Amino acid sequence: PGSIRASATAMITPLVWALHRARKQTLQLVSGIPHRQSADPTTPDERHLGWTLGHLCLGDAYLLSLLGRELPADFTTLLARYGPSPVPQPGAPQRLAELVERLVELGARRHETLSRLTSADLQRDLPDPVLVRAQPTLGHHLHALLAHEGYHAGQLAAWRKAHGFPPVPWAFATPAE
Repeated sequence: PGSIRASATAMITPLVWALHRARKQTLQLVSGIPHRQSADPTTPDERHLGWTLGHLCLGDAYLLSLLGRELPADFTTLLARYGPSPVPQPGAPQRLAELVERLVELGARRHETLSRLTSADLQRDLPDPVLVRAQPTLGHHLHALLAHEGYHAGQLAAWRKAHGFPPVPWAFATPAE
């Protein structure tokens, strides 16, 4: 038991670092893309870049609520517009710059909040009745969010390539901040 707690504590800092770097990668992948091109799909049923950024904003807002922060006033709108619907939602995407700004702000709040977690926090049951079936603890959920952001970063990288944008440096290989 003692070594399990020590290893959980040792995992907090690298996990927070990895989530921060994954967000840095996401932001690099959408930098330099004009809003007018952000809604261009690569395939007919593909979600646009704005959806991907809004979806990540939704995930951050929900995570922060699981950690005791208040849900944003527009959470219902975020959920309807950027939730895990199997079909892309119609309508013009929110301005890319607005979504990037919100993702940066939420990412900073997420980083600050996660930096204060303890090993006991990581072992807490996830207080979501649906997600807890696959992600039993907060620690499991944070690892899932890391994979989730990486999944969407892959989509963004493929979109960049398909639309003629140059690749970006890998955020996990840049010097420490």
